[in-house]
Amino acid sequence: MLRKYFTTYKRMSAPVKMAFWFLICNFFQKGIGMLTTPLFTRIMTESEYGRYNVYNSWCSIFTVFVTLSISGNCFTRGLVVAEGKQKQRELASSFYGLGLTILALYIIVYLLFSNYINTVTGLSSYLFLMMGVDFVTVQASNLWINSKRVNYEYKGIIVLTFLITIMRPLIAILLVLHSSETAQVEARLTGVAISNILLFSWIIIYIFAKGKKYYIRDNWKYALSFCIPLIPHYLSQTILNQSDRIMISRYIGNAEAGYYSVAYTIAAIIFTFNSAIAQTLDPWIYQSIKNKSLDRIGPISYKLTAIIALMNFSVMIIAPEVLTIMAPNSYHNALWVIPPVTASVFFQFMYDLFASFQFYFKKTKWIAIGSCIGAVLNIILNAVFIPVFGFVAAGYTTMVCYVIFGVLHYFFMRKVCKEYLDGYKIYDWKKIFGMGFVLVLMVFLINILYNQSIIIRYFIFAGMIIIGIINRRKISSLFKTVKAKEDV
Repeated sequence: MLRKYFTTYKRMSAPVKMAFWFLICNFFQKGIGMLTTPLFTRIMTESEYGRYNVYNSWCSIFTVFVTLSISGNCFTRGLVVAEGKQKQRELASSFYGLGLTILALYIIVYLLFSNYINTVTGLSSYLFLMMGVDFVTVQASNLWINSKRVNYEYKGIIVLTFLITIMRPLIAILLVLHSSETAQVEARLTGVAISNILLFSWIIIYIFAKGKKYYIRDNWKYALSFCIPLIPHYLSQTILNQSDRIMISRYIGNAEAGYYSVAYTIAAIIFTFNSAIAQTLDPWIYQSIKNKSLDRIGPISYKLTAIIALMNFSVMIIAPEVLTIMAPNSYHNALWVIPPVTASVFFQFMYDLFASFQFYFKKTKWIAIGSCIGAVLNIILNAVFIPVFGFVAAGYTTMVCYVIFGVLHYFFMRKVCKEYLDGYKIYDWKKIFGMGFVLVLMVFLINILYNQSIIIRYFIFAGMIIIGIINRRKISSLFKTVKAKEDV
């Protein structure tokens, strides 16, 4: 049996092997993250755990401006069109040079207005120093990883991923255990910075040693013209995902931000599963559009959406037990945030179904508009309801925003279809949004079940597992259909 699998693996093409190992690395990273969360919620105080997550939220927002995401799609596209290995290396070194230059400008701005920035964010100068170390090292690693990925050189990436995934939490845990209760965030982030410096410093040297170019005018011009117009989209997406914790910390306190963060971490369990399906489905949708096989998209998407809805509901059902594992009893109030945040993850998947058409036909301005509307609405609703109803309100405001987000992108998709696909009706909105409506209804009903006997919840959970087992061949066949390009 093992020989059979080994033979099959050897016959895989380089892109398939790379995809396989990236999937393994992704789940390994997520798995270690899930395993260390119960440790950090127990060795850190609620206030410090919340402050750490507030820092991460601010870091995500500053990342949009400081890095411009130049190591992402912009760099990948540049690598693909570059002529030869040396041109790719020059692209990497010049992009990193641009990244360092932008970072230097932001350092100057911070030094000039540090007191004001610290007051607004609630972060200390030391935490901004740790943020700077993160920008310098992680951007270098992203450039290196993406250059290897384009050339299907995955072995070094695997080693680096496993080392950093183990080293970061290990050093952070040791430092937190030997720190005072008021400096646990600083200790944890110092551990992350040490790990990044130890494992990524050589990449900085490698990039400049091979590329030998800090500045190439055309490369910098390309990067800036590509990335700057996308700032509103990336910023809005970040605000939609991160503003809750910042506003909870500001209106109520760091401890409550910690409770909310734990709930978000639990919802991330299903988000990983949803993302894996979306990443598989997107290329299939693109291929379907290209081959004019539009009639297949709806039926397949309905079935996958139903599976996602059932998986999300499953997380809601067992949320009390998962929370007990993830955090001590002092985090119990986080339970009431899990259902709406989990439902939000479902509507994020729904957005992917619609946005694929906007990406395919390069109508990214609609994506930016939808993101901006969702982000602004989220801030307004949080400002109104968090002070009145507490941190639990943030879960429901997030759900409402993602529902509206999904609806907006459905109409944007219809607009694109009218322009490029002769108005072809890809989805029956009643089927898609009908499943969403039922899941939102479950969000309110599950709160009643939490106060009832555990037997009722696990009776429902067992029933869903049985249904999955009975339909396992149909589900397997469904995924095979999506993965097989020749079936499109």
